[in-house]
Amino acid sequence: MFVPLGGATVGPGYLKVAYDKKQVKEAPSIGTDGELLAEDEKTVFAHYELAYRTGAGGERRLARR
Repeated sequence: MFVPLGGATVGPGYLKVAYDKKQVKEAPSIGTDGELLAEDEKTVFAHYELAYRTGAGGERRLARR
């Protein structure tokens, strides 16, 4: 699953994200060895109510290889 790290808190032995557990569990996901398809990136951003914009050259925001 995917979760934005903006606003996350890091401490000794933990990472607390700014989203509730239910929202994170319902987030789009891929398999461990999978790859997020370009057309699915917008879905991840929409799930967390974040604006989606490609890079200045049209490049992807997530799952780059």
